[in-house]
Amino acid sequence: MRLYRELVGDGPRRILDVGCGNGRFLALLRDFGPVGWELAGIDFDEEAAAACRERGFETHVGRVEDFRSGDGRFDAVVMLQLIEHVADPGAICERVYSLLRPGGHFIVETPNLAGLDYRLFRRSWWGHYHFPRHWNLFSSATLRRLLEERGFEIVRSESLISTSAWTISLHNYFLDRRYPDRFVRFFHFQNPLLLGLFVIADWLRARAGYETSNQRVVARKPLGPAAPATSSVAPATP
Repeated sequence: MRLYRELVGDGPRRILDVGCGNGRFLALLRDFGPVGWELAGIDFDEEAAAACRERGFETHVGRVEDFRSGDGRFDAVVMLQLIEHVADPGAICERVYSLLRPGGHFIVETPNLAGLDYRLFRRSWWGHYHFPRHWNLFSSATLRRLLEERGFEIVRSESLISTSAWTISLHNYFLDRRYPDRFVRFFHFQNPLLLGLFVIADWLRARAGYETSNQRVVARKPLGPAAPATSSVAPATP
């Protein structure tokens, strides 16, 4: 919440959560953010959007690529663990650019092709492959380049804890190598012992300045006139 208050500021600000689901994240912003924030969400799942609307949020159904805001632009657009699921990340960035007011921020969280677990398990076992749900994966460099070529300025780029990537990677590895079922089942992504262990490991890596398998990039729409580029940027190929 300190990050969002720093980026967005207090007072009457408009924030859009893309892929809002049932409104859980918007509820956190409402409960712990400034009173003046106007919070909205968009999701193409009608049931999720209905649940978000029941929580009292302005909620739109559909793809953000097709979304048009008729009542002004947003001060921030949030996209958490979503850009890896879309067919055309460039089109998403261009749409978000048009939805933001000058000086508005685009906050993106997505897997990162830079963690130690990716290097160890990149052959076929890495936990963030999530085939066929993850269509595009980025390194921090390719994600920044994607945003910059769409006209954004990069404000910050940082590593985040990846709570389950290590565990899922190990599960996939041992399963593929035909280890006993009981042993493989120990490496479940909700195993609290392993979650705690790898949360600490990722936290120490990030504190030491190393990248992890999860990242956040904050980009800003320039205050002056700027036209987003239309050239496509291919994400990194695992």
